[in-house]
Amino acid sequence: MRMVFAGTGAIAVPLLEALASKGLVSLVLTAPDAPGKRGKRLLPSPVKEKAEELGLDVYQPVSIRTEAREHIASYGADTLLSFCYGKIFGPRFLSLFRETFNVHPSLLPLHRGPSPIYAAIRNGDRETGISLQSIGAGVDEGDIYAVLRIPLDGTETEGSLSGKVASLAPGFVLPVLLDPGRAAVKQEGRPSSTSFVAKEDGHIDFSASAAEVHATIRACSPWPKAYGLLGGVPLYITGVWGSGFAVGGGRPSEKPGTIVALEKGKGLKIAAGDGYIYAVKVLPPMRKEMDAPSFINGSRGAIGSILE
Repeated sequence: MRMVFAGTGAIAVPLLEALASKGLVSLVLTAPDAPGKRGKRLLPSPVKEKAEELGLDVYQPVSIRTEAREHIASYGADTLLSFCYGKIFGPRFLSLFRETFNVHPSLLPLHRGPSPIYAAIRNGDRETGISLQSIGAGVDEGDIYAVLRIPLDGTETEGSLSGKVASLAPGFVLPVLLDPGRAAVKQEGRPSSTSFVAKEDGHIDFSASAAEVHATIRACSPWPKAYGLLGGVPLYITGVWGSGFAVGGGRPSEKPGTIVALEKGKGLKIAAGDGYIYAVKVLPPMRKEMDAPSFINGSRGAIGSILE
């Protein structure tokens, strides 16, 4: 097996390491260097950083059309494996390979598209998983080789669940790749799709159920960060207490979004549509992230105010 590994995000790094340790990777395909948070200089993708550390050849085309296809074909690879790459492969590109694989962090056909981990948390799913599939003509429509199921407990954030998927992927994917008897089957069930997450997706609707508010906060951590407007200014909620599967159950007397109290051991008690959530950590504008007591100490008028 001579493989082109296509990946960009940090979630793909442990799998790249595992494949490289087996001598399977001929070329790493990743996104071009991109501006950092401050936009002053270009930064490599996490996959590029690891590939260079491992001494692997790296290729970063802006597009994967004729010139890119010719360059990649020169490596004589027979296998393509994609994990969090960020581009759609056309039929001419796929024809370069005998076999193609895609690692997708959901229980396909659920949550096809670019943000499956965010979607699983935001939707309140009780389980998610990793699917190893062939690369089909449509986005994440390829046949399935294997699935790893991951139970969820309602405390996961996008960041923590991405880390879990990253750590589980090598042990799940490698045995399937190296199994000469592997076979793929058609996807079954009703498909759902995801879209790219935008900063506006972090705006919390406090009139929604407590479970939905809880899920929004966790799905938006670490990015784009969930927030409510306090006096017209965003107050980001970066940590929430407990499990989203154990909140709600009764309509509060307070208006949704009301900061009701600071409750010891839990955080800021905030009214939602059918119960309360507790903000453990917040990020006020132009300040550092802080725990709930520190926020109240510096914002004594916050109790009784309303997040919109």
